[in-house]
Amino acid sequence: MCGILALFGLQEAHAVRKEVVEAAKLLRHRGPDWSGMYCEGSTVIAHERLAIVDPDSGDQPLYNEDHSIVLGVNGEIYNHLDLREKLEERAKVKHTFATKSDCEILLHLYMEDGVDFLSKNEVCGMFAFVLWDKNKNL
Repeated sequence: MCGILALFGLQEAHAVRKEVVEAAKLLRHRGPDWSGMYCEGSTVIAHERLAIVDPDSGDQPLYNEDHSIVLGVNGEIYNHLDLREKLEERAKVKHTFATKSDCEILLHLYMEDGVDFLSKNEVCGMFAFVLWDKNKNL
């Protein structure tokens, strides 16, 4: 079980970074293996990770290749290998996966299918996530 804390629409994210770090510490019991944070512009995403799938490289938040899309996830995507295989077969562009995390597939499905990526793909699992697209301010 992981912990996610996200703030959007801030005037300046760095101005509240210290407070977010302190608030994220209250979630650490949910994810004692790794603490990660994205803090830029108007957005902060803090993630406390419990490493189950890919404990060596699945640290979060996760990013796309140019770091313009940020993803924090709690849970497990049961069919991530099948989804990845199908994505690679149909993708308009080559997707580069940075980890072996089951959750990273959500980032790439969003990149390929947009905000409707969950309804366009049969994502199976128990999960909650926060996704920030810096380029689309979404």
